[in-house]
Amino acid sequence: MANFKTHMVVGASASGVSSTLLLSGGTVSGSEAFLLFTLGSLASLLPDLDSKTSVPFKITSSLLSVFLAFFVIFSKPNYSLFEMAILWFGTFYGIRHLATPLFLKMTSHRGIFHSIPMALLFGLVGSIAMKSFFWTGNSIALWSGFFITFGYLVHLTLDEIYSVDLTNHRLKKSFGTALSIWKKDNVLGMIALYSAVIFLSAMINFDPIFQTLGNEHFYMELSEKLFPKGTWFENLFHF
Repeated sequence: MANFKTHMVVGASASGVSSTLLLSGGTVSGSEAFLLFTLGSLASLLPDLDSKTSVPFKITSSLLSVFLAFFVIFSKPNYSLFEMAILWFGTFYGIRHLATPLFLKMTSHRGIFHSIPMALLFGLVGSIAMKSFFWTGNSIALWSGFFITFGYLVHLTLDEIYSVDLTNHRLKKSFGTALSIWKKDNVLGMIALYSAVIFLSAMINFDPIFQTLGNEHFYMELSEKLFPKGTWFENLFHF
């Protein structure tokens, strides 16, 4: 499998190029392109959340514990500071020492997290979260979900590439375990996963993405931006 550094570099590069294309095509603004780049880069590390020794898992479990603890107390502004403190420590402890160990017991590395439907689920949840909790517009929320799924799939693709032993011209045992659509050893989990994907997909209108990718004007914008029309790097240092 590819290591953390490889996943980070390739994921960030792929997300950067893709967000730049949307920016040049006039689909998103500069700040929105940076948001999509960030989401895609981070999503390229998500599949390794099921490995307790991975860097993404250690970082995510720590940040999630703190983030959700503050989210809970921010939702109860009328509580006293002492009550907020109890809620914070209770939430932090519950996630860090109860939910996290339970999650590790229920998952195995290269299990359900290394699958295409899980990539779709993360994208769908991300899209809904961006619109519901971060108050982004429908279009940028959809593109956020798209980049989360895209970054996730970049990770899975890299794992499959590293499963090919080019030196000895053979496939390693891990080949086919990343870009998979079904896990025989977790039938109930896969059924639940596909059910969630279908349910959430029915809640989202994907038209903005299809309209952009199928719009001739978008590709004309890209072709016009391929080379400068005037002086190269004009006003580069003028802000």
